[in-house]
Amino acid sequence: MICVPLLGRDPARRDRPIRTGRRDRPIIQLPSIALRVAVIVGIAAVMFGIVFFRLWFLQILSGQEFVAQANDNRLSSVKVVAQRGYIVDRKGEVIVGNRPGEAAGIRLMDVPEGMLDDELERLARVLRMRPGELRKRIKDYLYPSTLEQNEDGTWSSFFTWQLVADKDLTGLDLIVLKHDVSRKVVTYLKERTLQFPGVEIQDESLRSYPQGDMAAQVLGHLGEISADQLETQHFKGYDSGDVVGYDGLEYTYDKWLRGRDGVARIEVDAHGRPKQTDPVGGRMPDAGDTLVTTIDSKVQAASEQALRTGISLAHSDGQYAANGGAAVVMDVKNGDILGMASYPTYDPDLWVGGISAKDYKKLTRKSANNPMLIRPIMEAKAVGSTFKAVTSIAALEEGVITPGTTEWCPGSYSSPNDLADPPQEFKCWAHDGHGNLDLIGAITQSCDVYFYNVGNAFYNRQGSALSDWAGRLGMGDTTGIDIPGESEGRVPTPAWKKQHYETEIDKLWKPGDSILLSVGQGDLEATPLQLATSYAAVANGGTVVTPHLGLKVVDAAGETIRDLEPTTSRKVDMSQTNLDVVRRGLYDAAHSPAGTSAPIFFDYKVAVAGKTGTAEVWDDTSKHYVDYAWYASYAPADNPKYVVVVMIEKGGHGASTAAPATRMIYDALFNLDSGEFSGSVSGD
Repeated sequence: MICVPLLGRDPARRDRPIRTGRRDRPIIQLPSIALRVAVIVGIAAVMFGIVFFRLWFLQILSGQEFVAQANDNRLSSVKVVAQRGYIVDRKGEVIVGNRPGEAAGIRLMDVPEGMLDDELERLARVLRMRPGELRKRIKDYLYPSTLEQNEDGTWSSFFTWQLVADKDLTGLDLIVLKHDVSRKVVTYLKERTLQFPGVEIQDESLRSYPQGDMAAQVLGHLGEISADQLETQHFKGYDSGDVVGYDGLEYTYDKWLRGRDGVARIEVDAHGRPKQTDPVGGRMPDAGDTLVTTIDSKVQAASEQALRTGISLAHSDGQYAANGGAAVVMDVKNGDILGMASYPTYDPDLWVGGISAKDYKKLTRKSANNPMLIRPIMEAKAVGSTFKAVTSIAALEEGVITPGTTEWCPGSYSSPNDLADPPQEFKCWAHDGHGNLDLIGAITQSCDVYFYNVGNAFYNRQGSALSDWAGRLGMGDTTGIDIPGESEGRVPTPAWKKQHYETEIDKLWKPGDSILLSVGQGDLEATPLQLATSYAAVANGGTVVTPHLGLKVVDAAGETIRDLEPTTSRKVDMSQTNLDVVRRGLYDAAHSPAGTSAPIFFDYKVAVAGKTGTAEVWDDTSKHYVDYAWYASYAPADNPKYVVVVMIEKGGHGASTAAPATRMIYDALFNLDSGEFSGSVSGD
């Protein structure tokens, strides 16, 4: 038997390489064990290096960043409202301050699911509000956060009340539902915390008014910012729930008065609920700065009392419908407003913490006669004969008349250019006439017929020269005062009439338009402040100043951080000779025996130059024309410092009501005590 050895099992061949495949190809050399181990170790080392580098990067290089992020998840920011700055008069006397108060609010995240509507029903009864009011406050707070910008640039909101009720819209913030809650309500809610989950009481700072209702309209009031206001440039950067200024100085200077809110960092759990009440960090609030105004409290108070006296005098004179008025006191050189009064007025405390629906209804009902209206800047009416100073300057400058031009006043006038049959007749306030007068005499006695002739002369020249001069002297446009709501007034021109009237006949500029304009009637409308600005230009030599109420902003140390004095004014080129003629007429009107305001000022200790006015104004209530009483003046006449304008609604003649009221204001300006005027005056 022959034995054949198996291939590869021959001991003599064990040290030889194993041949695989075809004999004509190279023999494969397998790597050694050591090499393979080295490769595996190298790969493992690289992998571990990457892991260790990543750990080093996360823990060492980025450690602080992640600690901050962790803290952000652990800590939540709560706004700490800064105390609002004071508003003071030019001497530092506080007009608007602060007092402590308490607000009731709700933290939605702490209200159990499905209980919100029921809780608001119960809470409304405690706070004496309607449930709908509470829901609206919550909606107004949350609504801005639900706004989304569309592709076309418009905004839309996904807000629904159901999202709030289902707790899909919630948050850590306390949403204030009512400010200035009474102590009784605070005690009631604190004793029943389990019945009102999520409801909290929060300390707050509220406005106080140590001067009562003084300058209420000028100061404005506070309220929670609305969704519409959040979109305006004036309130850019503000947040929902912020309390901001509404109207007046509170609005204009809000960014200085409100200060800088602080931030309290509160530790919260994984659900965002506070774990402790004490803050663990943050930033303290910075109180608002103090607004120093141009107002003189003494002059402001006297101005308000003067309006009440003027209305009382009107009633004594048979003008029983008199129920409102305005007064402006201004520095003729720089436009500082020392007094700006409106009547009727209101108690600004009504707005503290939010005005009730009942109180708001009282303020806005028709019989209240608009107590929130800032009449000196918002009420534009015909100014009557006070406009004759403007007409005089325009006529002299345009060469329509000279100082020596005389006219005969028989008590009425009809234009020779009037083609109607019979022509329209215009009466003088003195029905028996004034006889022959020059310009100074016409201003002194307020002769209407003289100025009817001047108006007709302007008509013959065509154009709008008289209107243009009214515009140059500050009428027909806003004065630029630093509170919102100012009316532009109206100075009619032939072009304006064509644009605003309907029929072809009415579009025509007729002799009567120029005649009525010359005495401050017709379509002319101006505010008391515009009239004061015009008279200041007469007094100071032709400079149209910018009226203003803000003087400066000061910090807690009393250092000025912003000067608010306007730098804008413009000079109207006028002949000094012509100005002197008009000034002489205004002086004689208050001092000459024939002057319309001489019974009030002829023996006054300070020389006053002024002009009475009785303007016919259409009254929507009675459906007929009523007389508004005006007095425009400046003093001292030889070195003017102040201009004073007073208007009494439905007050009759300016000489009877507005001029005596003006004297009371001058008493305050010059520290005099002439007493209330109680005589009877007949005149324009």
